[in-house]
Amino acid sequence: MVEPRTQAADKPVRAPRGPALSCKGWRQEAALRMLMNSLDPAVAEHPEELIVSGGIGKLARDWQAFHAIVKSLQTLEEDETLLLPSGAPGPILKTNLDAPRVVVVNSMLPQDAHVAGIERPGAPSTTRMAADWMFTGPSSALPEAYETLRAAARKHFGGSLAGRLVVAGGMGGMGGAQPLAATLNGAAFLGIDADADRIKRRVKAGHCEVMVNNLDEALRILKNAVRKCAPASVGLIANASELLPEFVRRGVLPDLLTDQTPADDPFAYIPQGLTIAQAAELREKGPRVYRERALDSIATQAHAMLELKKMGAVVFEFGNGMRAQALARGVADAYEIPNFASEYLQPDLAQGRGLLTLIALSGDLGHVDELFPRLFSDSELQKWVAIARKHPSSGLPARSYWMGAAEAIQLATAINDVVARGETSAPVAVARSVRHNQNKNFPGSQPAVQIPSPGAVAQSLADSPALAALVQTARGASWVGLQATAGSNESWQQTALITVVADGKPKTAENIARLFANDFRAVISLFAPLNQNPS
Repeated sequence: MVEPRTQAADKPVRAPRGPALSCKGWRQEAALRMLMNSLDPAVAEHPEELIVSGGIGKLARDWQAFHAIVKSLQTLEEDETLLLPSGAPGPILKTNLDAPRVVVVNSMLPQDAHVAGIERPGAPSTTRMAADWMFTGPSSALPEAYETLRAAARKHFGGSLAGRLVVAGGMGGMGGAQPLAATLNGAAFLGIDADADRIKRRVKAGHCEVMVNNLDEALRILKNAVRKCAPASVGLIANASELLPEFVRRGVLPDLLTDQTPADDPFAYIPQGLTIAQAAELREKGPRVYRERALDSIATQAHAMLELKKMGAVVFEFGNGMRAQALARGVADAYEIPNFASEYLQPDLAQGRGLLTLIALSGDLGHVDELFPRLFSDSELQKWVAIARKHPSSGLPARSYWMGAAEAIQLATAINDVVARGETSAPVAVARSVRHNQNKNFPGSQPAVQIPSPGAVAQSLADSPALAALVQTARGASWVGLQATAGSNESWQQTALITVVADGKPKTAENIARLFANDFRAVISLFAPLNQNPS
């Protein structure tokens, strides 16, 4: 149910910048600014409803809870820890200087509990929450999307997507990275979203080149780009569950097809035959009917993707739980669509490569960009400085990179040195996430792990993000978040988010080395055979 707009919701939230503190220390201040930056109208998908990215997950339970979190952070001492369960401030505990200032845990029940009140009147239900305070819009997802498409190009198309048609559903906060990720790999890209406002935001930000509302016009533009082997990106206002069956009927065959609609959350997925306004009304007045129609539409879309796969398209799921939802809805062969991580990112993940995000509390990341020629002179990482400058993040200046453990430690330590020398007016927040999916057919949805019992595989991987979060609370993290995407018992994604504030202190440099080294080792242990001891 969408929360009614209030005066508090109508007032834009924007994070302060610069050296002035409103909290009692920089770790509290960084958490406060990241919380506020996530709800900046330039960053969040629906800030008036506290919704940051895709789906209907909120950053706080309601606006009263949001303001209570802000007040708690402003009064939090340097040796205290604020507990934040389910989007509302919990107790403040006396801990110590090395403990995290904030521990966030959200949405750890699968969607079966989330919809209990709909299915069984009077039963308890939950509210979806989000724990990622380091979200910066599509720029957060760009490196992972780019690396996935690049790996797909190497595996299927000789190393380049030039002259290839790439099609994807969903252009929200995460899916909005795909147009730019595709064109950086040389592709002609078609993004499909029922919400015109999402596509408009991607075009305005420079992530997508043009928006159209007619399939024939979109295909005309993209066929020309494919013929010329020129990169191009088009956002089409349409419902993917209606459009992909049309592809099958017409024989329109993408070279590469994926999806980042919010299929994990039926209440955020737009069912067939509904406008955005009609969907919002039905979600409010008839949530059970809405959910059933959404699940039917997800199954229809999955069927169409499987048909296009049989016709020769390379098809994969981009981590949104579509296969599990479709399987539960009777699409028996849904898991013939592979998962992006197991299909394309396993080699990188096995080597401990992953996403590192930096956000400048000062409002300036120039000093960080200047580090790259010295630290990574022979590395492909240098190109991301140019990409970030051409396509800047919204809200506070941010950078996201796909890099290995040694590179992450080297960069974060150098940033801490920059702050220590006073070359920037405020610290830099540095974050790393560990994400894994739990599915009914779990071994098929993740990189293969050599362990005698498949059930032990599922249990080990399902527990790993929580274990990573628990370990990092003892290793110097500034704050830690643990959340689950409440799909269903068949589709439940957990994410651990670890942030350290590079404040220039020698102790922080030690924490950086300890945090990221152990974090990356944990990732390696998940994606490498268990009889190997990652180093």
